[in-house]
Amino acid sequence: MNNVLRGALIILVLVTAVFLVGLLFWLYHCGCGDRFSHKPPGTQQGNEATFAPLNVATAEPQHPRGKYPPFNMHKDGEFNNDHPRIVPTGPQRGTLAPSVQGSKLLKIEKNKQALGGAGDPVVVTQYNPEGTGASVGTPPDPNAARNGNVILLSYNTRVKLSTNGGSSYVELDPTTIFPSTPTKDAAGNLLDNGLCCDQIIRYVPQIDRFVWLMQFCGTGTGCLAGINKVRIASASTQDIVAGGGTTGWTYWDLASATFNLGTTTMDYPDLSIGDNFLYFSADAVSQGLLVVRIPLGEIRDSLTINMGYTSPSDGTKTDGSTAYGSHISQNTGDTVFWAGSPKNTQLRLFSMAESSNQYSSRDIDIDSWPNGTITLNAPDGVDNFSFGWPGNAVTGATRRTNTEVWFAWNASSNANFKNAHVEVVEINTSNFTKIAQWQIWNDAYAFVDPYLATNGNGEVGISLAWGAASTNYISNAVGILGDFIVWYPELSNASPVASQIRLGDYFSVSRNPTNPLMYDASGYAVLKQAAPATGWFFDPYYIQFGRDSVANGGSSGIH
Repeated sequence: MNNVLRGALIILVLVTAVFLVGLLFWLYHCGCGDRFSHKPPGTQQGNEATFAPLNVATAEPQHPRGKYPPFNMHKDGEFNNDHPRIVPTGPQRGTLAPSVQGSKLLKIEKNKQALGGAGDPVVVTQYNPEGTGASVGTPPDPNAARNGNVILLSYNTRVKLSTNGGSSYVELDPTTIFPSTPTKDAAGNLLDNGLCCDQIIRYVPQIDRFVWLMQFCGTGTGCLAGINKVRIASASTQDIVAGGGTTGWTYWDLASATFNLGTTTMDYPDLSIGDNFLYFSADAVSQGLLVVRIPLGEIRDSLTINMGYTSPSDGTKTDGSTAYGSHISQNTGDTVFWAGSPKNTQLRLFSMAESSNQYSSRDIDIDSWPNGTITLNAPDGVDNFSFGWPGNAVTGATRRTNTEVWFAWNASSNANFKNAHVEVVEINTSNFTKIAQWQIWNDAYAFVDPYLATNGNGEVGISLAWGAASTNYISNAVGILGDFIVWYPELSNASPVASQIRLGDYFSVSRNPTNPLMYDASGYAVLKQAAPATGWFFDPYYIQFGRDSVANGGSSGIH
């Protein structure tokens, strides 16, 4: 090879090397590598998914054997002493100020439009306060489910059943329907300390079953220490009517050992219905959120249930430690979602698709929200949020459409919010980006403890608590998000002053299965005893609400 050719080749090699180095430098700094990644278009930097396999477990079906003697259960308010997770503060993003108009409060009356409800306002079609006829513990924690004329309203450790559409109710004691005393193994070791507290009820239209979840006390000192179990019971609408709610049940006991939780208690459960699975969640106390899926067909057929479940706490990004105290998404279709807050500038979004044996998590940047101490003072000076639970946990979650999931949680007051309020974030589940972030707030009132559900028109309904230090005791309200109005059926006139001042851990709202444009919900008021009696009592209630156009003669079809 002559010298000229050799020199040309050397120059070509040097030029090529310089070009490649320059190209790599440009690709690194322009971020163009994202074009060749598997991230969907629009995905934010840093929200790539982390995956983990589902664990597996089984539980055998059981059937009650006649009537059981009543069991004197522990009092929830004296024994459940959990503490909320503290959300760290991140670098400020946004203004920490309201981004939408404040929400008004209006009185709602049965089948009547309330003054000030413009457009197509919310009306109540049914409202059944139970008054002193309900044996309510502290806190009341109401939940409600309905199919046709059958309504089940739970409150702490009892259930009210109506089989005539709410014209009348009878109270059921679960300890006389199911074995509820402390359970022991063959060696005499305690496996739980008996039925205690939190109950969730859902109706599953795909299989025509009411599902009733009950929590048992832990074996340690207090209900939230040591091992325990939760019970999931199932019965058809026909069986409930035929047996007055006391027969026809199949149940499955899910113990701490079922989910490899060692000596850890399960607390603060929730239920959600997917296309093919029932989803159950609970806090592994002081660790993280456990999420479990159960095939609906196995519940319907009273079979051994084959479950997949997540890790509450294993030190990875997919564990449930940041989602402690959170709830799972309602109306969740083929994928269930839940969320937590690594800091007050991020949402950690978890998802579990029905077609997969994995679940995943992603961190999505959101605007900063006030994460100080939440207070909810009443006219008598009592702070109804002094117990602190559930803090900033994401208690409201619902899938609005196939590509949207909405989350809601408590936030504190600050220089821009005079009272505690609710933060709402809408997430696009196609590319896992934030669609919008806004608040439920008012300078005169505090709002806390949201629970969400979606109706057949893709409208998100809410049930939450509210109050005002100078004028109003803590009460419940319902509404449809986007109206910037919440509606209350009954006003409290007292504070629940007991050994612990517990506002309550639950409210509920769900899509009505008969008319999917309506909502079934539960709430309560705290009322003074009528003279000459003294003190106060909880008045739990079932409430059905929806748009005036639907409730009062409008179309009941989905449009």
